[in-house]
Amino acid sequence: MWRTPRTRLNNQNNTRTMENQMKKNTLITLLATLTLSVTSASAYDAQLAQKMDSFYEKMTFVPLSQSTFLLEPEAFVAEVKKDPSIVLIDVRTPQEQAFIKTGYPHTLEMPLEELFEAKNLDRIPTDKRIVVFCHSGTRAIPAAISLKMVGFKNIHVLKNGIVGLASISSPKTCILK
Repeated sequence: MWRTPRTRLNNQNNTRTMENQMKKNTLITLLATLTLSVTSASAYDAQLAQKMDSFYEKMTFVPLSQSTFLLEPEAFVAEVKKDPSIVLIDVRTPQEQAFIKTGYPHTLEMPLEELFEAKNLDRIPTDKRIVVFCHSGTRAIPAAISLKMVGFKNIHVLKNGIVGLASISSPKTCILK
């Protein structure tokens, strides 16, 4: 086949373009591999993991079986009747709080997304029993665990939250006068 100088030049340019593209692809693959290996080497916060390990290492069968961390609604009502200074922390959203209020005088309304702001942590008493609650308990449990992790003592969760409290609500169980 007869090739013109122009055809040969185009073929050479195509070959160089393909070689350059292969080099780029190889370089991108190497960079991606290097990035992934560096990322996976530091995929977690070692200091935080160590702190969590020391927190959770105490959670063995015996202490967990004797835990009062989760308060059944009935037990919560009985406790508040004995000790009316118990502080509630409501971690529901402002919209939920506006719709259904507890009416309990020692309630701190701190939505979960604001709970760990310094101004809110400073409002939590350290000399009182604290009961954290939300609508159903889903947000209250991690909030209470995290409060314990940052150093608060005597933290409890109202099991099943407002839903649990509503399920036992009657004139006999009412904690407000």
